[in-house]
Amino acid sequence: IRRYADVCVHRLLAAAIGVDPLPVHLSSKSYLHDLAANMNRRHRAAQLAGRASVQLHTLIFFSGDNSGKEEDAYILDVDTSEGVEPSFTVIVPRYGIEGRVRLSNISANDANLVREPELHRISYKDDATGKVATSIQVFEKVRVKIWVNIVQENQKELVVDLVEPKIGPTQEVSASSDDGELTGKGDANRTGQNTPPSKKRKK
Repeated sequence: IRRYADVCVHRLLAAAIGVDPLPVHLSSKSYLHDLAANMNRRHRAAQLAGRASVQLHTLIFFSGDNSGKEEDAYILDVDTSEGVEPSFTVIVPRYGIEGRVRLSNISANDANLVREPELHRISYKDDATGKVATSIQVFEKVRVKIWVNIVQENQKELVVDLVEPKIGPTQEVSASSDDGELTGKGDANRTGQNTPPSKKRKK
């Protein structure tokens, strides 16, 4: 079974190599332009609907656990650009979720922050010794916590907090999934100031 777009392309190719003449309605260049624009628009809409569906059901899944879920993740990309807040992208294999982890506890101009673009790595030096205490590098395994943050009554976002290793002057490091397009794949951005809600004990 071929998609309608494939059928149109095959008919154009067949006419180009002299195998079969074009149908009358496909002989108009303006008609083909409008047809292609309509198919591209519908294809884009289908993609967005699919991503939104993944995001919605992912939020529903993780909303059932107020304490969050801890999982292993792997680093896909480390931002080593100068003058910007350090961050990196992780993927959680168990759920197929990608998230941009922003190290909001480390300022962009922190003297202890070491950026190594050629190694795709960022490191943080110990204040006392001046030696590297912790580093984050592409393909390394880290431990993360996944939970849902309620921004407003009708707005939620998936948050991925870094659990291990600890890096920076404080312990609070957090992230959200990307481009927020919830990258389920995907890619929402946060500064990591909130913490997972705890379950209330029943009296």
